[in-house]
Amino acid sequence: MRIRLSTVLVGVLGLAGALALVAPPAQAAPSRSTATVADQLILEPTDRGYRGSLRVDLTYRGTEPGRATYVITEPIAGSYQNAEWGVSCYSGGELLPDGRTRVECDVPGGALAPGEQRIFTIDFQVLTNVRPYAMKAGKGEVAVKVGGTLVTDKKFATKFRSTTGTLANPRPYVQDTQPDVAVTVAGDLTMVRQPDGWFEGRLPVTVSYHSDAPHLWVSISGRNLPPSFGWPWSQECGHECVPGAPLMQGEARTFDLYFSAPSDTPLGDLGEVGVEVTAWQRSQHPDANPADNVATFSLIVAEAA
Repeated sequence: MRIRLSTVLVGVLGLAGALALVAPPAQAAPSRSTATVADQLILEPTDRGYRGSLRVDLTYRGTEPGRATYVITEPIAGSYQNAEWGVSCYSGGELLPDGRTRVECDVPGGALAPGEQRIFTIDFQVLTNVRPYAMKAGKGEVAVKVGGTLVTDKKFATKFRSTTGTLANPRPYVQDTQPDVAVTVAGDLTMVRQPDGWFEGRLPVTVSYHSDAPHLWVSISGRNLPPSFGWPWSQECGHECVPGAPLMQGEARTFDLYFSAPSDTPLGDLGEVGVEVTAWQRSQHPDANPADNVATFSLIVAEAA
C-alpha cells in the first residue's frame, strides 16, 4: 500500500522527501490451515446393518506443533461411531431434539507437525436391516477447528447403497423412534447349594430386538425375586446387562444368566419369578411392545441338582 501525497506537499518536500514517506509493502498474512470434507457419506450394506466413513483432508500450516478437533453432527441418530469416544471426545455430546448427537472430538493421530497434511475418516454404522433398494437420509455436518479456530464447516449428504449395489432412485430412510426389546427363557431356574453354603443357579435367556431405534445398551434385571437374592449377572459383562454391543434390528442373542442366594434360603418351589429387559437410550422412549419385556419362570431351591 502507498500513501498518496498531495501535489502541494510533493512540491514542498520535493521528490526525495516524497519517496521517504512511501510506506513499505504490507506483509502477506500467514496462510491459514485448511480442511476439506467429502460431499456425501455412503453407507454400505454389511452382514450387520450398514457401515460407512466420511473422509476429511486437513492441512496444518502452523509454525509450531498444533492440535485440531472436529465437531460432528451425525446424520442419523446413533450412527456416529468412535471406539475412543470416552478418551478423545470432550463430552457425551449434545443431544438434539430429533435424537441425533453433536459432539467435539480430537482429530486422530495426536499433535500436527508444521506443514503436515493429515487424512482421517469419521465412521458411521446404522443397525437396520439392509434393503434391495437405495435410501437417503438427512444431512450431517462436520466442522474442523485448528487451535480452536474454525477452518471449515461442511454439511454432507447421506445415502445407503442397495444390496444390488446401486445408489439410484433412493427412497427416504425412516428410523424407528421406539425401542422394541424382548426376552424369553429356557425352562425354570433351579438353585443348587454350593460348597461354601450359598445357592447358585443358571438360566439360559434369549434377548431379541425388533426395532432399529438406537440404544446404548440393554439391561436385564430380576423381577419378584426374594429380597435376599443378589443381582443376576452374566460372565461376559457382569451384573444386570446383556453381553455385547447394541443389538441390530432382528438380532437375537442367547447367553447364561446366573443367580445367587444366601445359605439360609428356604428349600423347595418358591413360586413364579421373572427377568425384565430394558433398552436404554440417551432420550428415553417407551418400548413399542412392553408385553414381551418380561419372561417368567419357576424358582426352585435344592440341596443338589
